[in-house]
Amino acid sequence: MCLTFTPFILDISIWNTYQWLSWLPFSLSYWIGPAFYFYIKTLTEGSDAFRKKDLWHFSPLILNYFHSIYHAFNYNNPWPLIHDIAELFESVAILSVIIYLIFSYRLVKSYQRSLLNNISYTERIDLRWVNQFILITTGSFILILIFVILGMVVGGKFAPLEWTEPRAFILLIYSGVLYWLSISGFKQTQTRQVFNIKEEPTEQDNDKLSEVIQKLSLIIESHKLYRNPELSLSDLSESADISERVISNAINKELGKNFFRFINEYRVEEMKERLKDPNNDHLKILSLAFDAGFNSKASFNRVFKSYTGQTPKEYKSENS
Repeated sequence: MCLTFTPFILDISIWNTYQWLSWLPFSLSYWIGPAFYFYIKTLTEGSDAFRKKDLWHFSPLILNYFHSIYHAFNYNNPWPLIHDIAELFESVAILSVIIYLIFSYRLVKSYQRSLLNNISYTERIDLRWVNQFILITTGSFILILIFVILGMVVGGKFAPLEWTEPRAFILLIYSGVLYWLSISGFKQTQTRQVFNIKEEPTEQDNDKLSEVIQKLSLIIESHKLYRNPELSLSDLSESADISERVISNAINKELGKNFFRFINEYRVEEMKERLKDPNNDHLKILSLAFDAGFNSKASFNRVFKSYTGQTPKEYKSENS
C-alpha cells in the first residue's frame, strides 16, 4: 500500500533527476485486495488458509506493470491515449479492493458467530477492529472511485490532473489508514481457531436436549466452571463428558442461546449476588468481576449492561 502511493508523494524534482524511477512498478494496487483477504482468512482459519492454488488471486498484478512498461520505453509520453489506458488499468484495481474487502467482511462476521458458539470470551480476538477498518476503507475507496468516474465522464474540475488539493487530502487520510492497519495488526493477539458444527441433531438427540441442559447446569454450578475466564465449548464437553455437537445443539435449540451468552449468564448472576452482599463493599467491583470469570473491564461492563440494562455501579447503588 505504501509503494502504491509513493509516486504521488515524491517531489517532481526527484522524478526529473532520476527518470528511471518512472518505470519502476510502484503500483501494486491489484495485490492489496487479495493480500488483505488472505491475511484475514489466516487469522480466522489458521496458517493453512492460503494454499498454492490460491496464487491465481494475485495474477491481475500484471495489469499494474503496463504503466511501468510504457514509461520504460516512452518516458516523454508520446502516446497519451495508451498512457491513459494504462492508468485506467490501475484505477480499475479499486473495484478489486472493494470486492475483496466485502469478502473479508463476510469472513469476519462468520468467524464472530462461530466464536459465540465456541468460547465464553471474545475480548481482543473478535477482530472488531477489522470490521471497522473494512467499512471505513470501503467507503473511502468508493469515494475515490466516484472521483475517477467523474474525471472520465465529466472532466473539467473533476479531471485527475486538477485534483492537487483533493489528492493531498486523500493521501493524508490514506496515511492515517496505513498507521491504523499497522498498529492494529501489530496489537492483534493470537486468534482462536473455531469450527462450525454443521451436523444436525438426530431425533434421539432432540429428546434428550432438556436432560443435557439440566446436566450442564448442575456441573457448571457445582464446579463453578464459569469462573474460568477462558472456558470453551471443548472444556465443557470434557467436564460433562458430552460431545460438543450435543452441547451446542442443546444450548441453541433448547435455550435459543449461543455458548457465549449461556456461560456469561452465570457470571452475571454471580456478580449480581456479590454486588448485593454488603460483605463485599470493601472490594473493588473489577476484582469481583475477575473472580466471577470475566477477563477484562471492558468485556465485563459491556456484558453486564447487556443483561441487566444497568452499569455495575448503578446496579450496586440500587440493590445494596
